[in-house]
Amino acid sequence: MSYYQKYRPKKVSELNLFSVRDFFEAVLKSGQVSHAYLFVGPRGSGKTSAARILSQVVNCELNKDRRDNLLDPCGECSSCLSLNKGGAVDVIEIDAASNGLVEDIRDLREKVRLAPANLRKKVYIIDEVHMVSTAGFNALLKTLEEPPAHAMFILCTTESHKVPETIVSRCTKINFYKANEVEMIDSLKRVIEGESLLISDLALPVLASMSDGSFREAHKLLEQLAGFGVEITDSLILEKLGGASKVLIKMAVEAALSHDSAKVLEVFAELERGSSKAQIVLTMLITYLKQQMELAVKSGANVKEILKMLDMLIVSSEKIKVSPEPLLPLELVLLEISLGASGERPNTSLTEGQISKVEEKLQDVNNKLRDGAVLKPELEKVQTEEKKVDKVVSVEIRNELNTSLDKIKQEWGDFLDSFSASNGSLAGMLRNSSPMDLQGKQLVLEVRSRFQKDMLEREVKKKVIEGEMEKVWGPINLKMVVQEMEARTEPNTDDANVTSVNVDVEKIFG
Repeated sequence: MSYYQKYRPKKVSELNLFSVRDFFEAVLKSGQVSHAYLFVGPRGSGKTSAARILSQVVNCELNKDRRDNLLDPCGECSSCLSLNKGGAVDVIEIDAASNGLVEDIRDLREKVRLAPANLRKKVYIIDEVHMVSTAGFNALLKTLEEPPAHAMFILCTTESHKVPETIVSRCTKINFYKANEVEMIDSLKRVIEGESLLISDLALPVLASMSDGSFREAHKLLEQLAGFGVEITDSLILEKLGGASKVLIKMAVEAALSHDSAKVLEVFAELERGSSKAQIVLTMLITYLKQQMELAVKSGANVKEILKMLDMLIVSSEKIKVSPEPLLPLELVLLEISLGASGERPNTSLTEGQISKVEEKLQDVNNKLRDGAVLKPELEKVQTEEKKVDKVVSVEIRNELNTSLDKIKQEWGDFLDSFSASNGSLAGMLRNSSPMDLQGKQLVLEVRSRFQKDMLEREVKKKVIEGEMEKVWGPINLKMVVQEMEARTEPNTDDANVTSVNVDVEKIFG
């Protein structure tokens, strides 16, 4: 059995979060147990453990005839024993991530009306309740509005904003938070004593800081370290888990703010030797700086450099992903702060050997970048962005019409020859037209007939022609006009087949 399951709290007095413990103690004292609770908080904060304890409180034989001053579960009566073994049929745990369909909730509604088989209260613990479907919530709402006296609901979620207000308003809401260092150490000590482990006073806070406020994660890390022996040291944590101690983080920040560049290099060398994860170091740096910023603001101290460092660290989070040496972007941020605004190093801070070390590291990074050590997806992303820029530039260039009517007339024949290779029919239609005028980006074409004008002005054909013209002269809008025909009153001399006919009208019509 894992440490987290083995040392899960079984009484209200054992709850790890102080704020939740205080709330439950107030409930015990008053005896006012609600029919529905909503536990909200991050993973590993103890929501399910608290739900199981509450289900034991309402079913423990010690509290059978009590109306107030309820007691912690005894752990010895038949109800407590069945709950501890996980065999109580009247305490139903549902994972909404896989049972969130409306049919499952309707099935729950039907069964909740039935009286408990063995216990005094039938308790439904619904984990990840935000995964219930909309129809499922609607089905659950009716039960929460009019629950049977023997039923109690405990809904747990990590994302309360996804739970409908109609459900939230019918529950007593309890907020679970990430554990602070004191709460985490208190929880770990229970495991350490139970497993007879040896851990130094310096290593315990280091382990607590690596859990990100999750009791489950802290117990899992402790169990992982216990596999290497009963003695757990700070160096073992750094070596096996790739973490970073708060001591080193504090030293790095203080060195940067005191402009001690040599110390910054020493701290990061230690972090590298411990195989510290860059993302963990970044999180710890930001957390520590945030605390220092708040203290400085309250005391009226200057926070300019702290704010600058925070901003630079947030920006560096993206650089970590593509850097051949993940810790380097963070080291450069602290070095820049330590070197001051001018970027010049104090003569007393860095030795020539340390300067050479930084230059070698930067050169190594440049070599890796040149040799293609950057992650391929990131490189392709950069290349894609460059293509987008090139495309935008080329479009902007094409938007400028760099031609004239005379030039179009001179190149008209060549254009038609080129166009006929891809669209012979349209090119043939255009051969009976000629450029007449150019007004801005509008080219006026003179055509011979109304039929020809109507055909060329059809939207599909016009777009094809304009697209071909854009490749040669830039963006052009076409306008068609029909050639004006001169009215003829006398036959031309060229009309050889036309002869004059003299008719005496008076002889015909008398």
